[in-house]
Amino acid sequence: MAFDVYAESLRLIESRHVEPVPRLSRRRRFAPMGVDVVGDVAVTMFARRGVGCSLSETYVLSRRDGHWRLLGGGSDAERNDLLADRPAWLPEEPAHGPGDHTGIDPSIVRLEGGGGVRDSGGRADWVHWSGRWISYVVLRVSAQVASLQTDGRQLVVPWHGRVVIASTKRRPSGVKVYDDRGQLLGEVLPQPSRS
Repeated sequence: MAFDVYAESLRLIESRHVEPVPRLSRRRRFAPMGVDVVGDVAVTMFARRGVGCSLSETYVLSRRDGHWRLLGGGSDAERNDLLADRPAWLPEEPAHGPGDHTGIDPSIVRLEGGGGVRDSGGRADWVHWSGRWISYVVLRVSAQVASLQTDGRQLVVPWHGRVVIASTKRRPSGVKVYDDRGQLLGEVLPQPSRS
């Protein structure tokens, strides 16, 4: 089964829903993992089967003239448990990992990665420092977390516990972390990458 990034991203943006997929195989080479849409910006996340590993791939899209345009993306090799159910507690990470910067217990929430692209807005004459910066972060959460809230958006946590959060703001927004009873567990201030 071929993986068309643009078509699958559009499908994910339209549905805004991911179905649990236990694992990737020769027949099932990719699986949607998450999406966040903020106005005319979307970030999609997929698991893709690589050679001897699974890849976590994230793509940034913007909507211009009624059409979504793929601006860029990135990937990272992951362990085979990329699609596994989230654990009760996240495993310990090395002290110098990116998870140290969330402001909440790293066994509950951890910053797993992030990235971003510049959006020229369709201008042909743009220079590399012009245009808006679209960033995203990926938070990994334990089974204790049911939902996240940021900038008025409620984000439901998928079975695997990785949540992608898009932003066009210059500074990161706070992310409130809730359990399945709606109790606030804390607030995270993730630091997305910025060029």
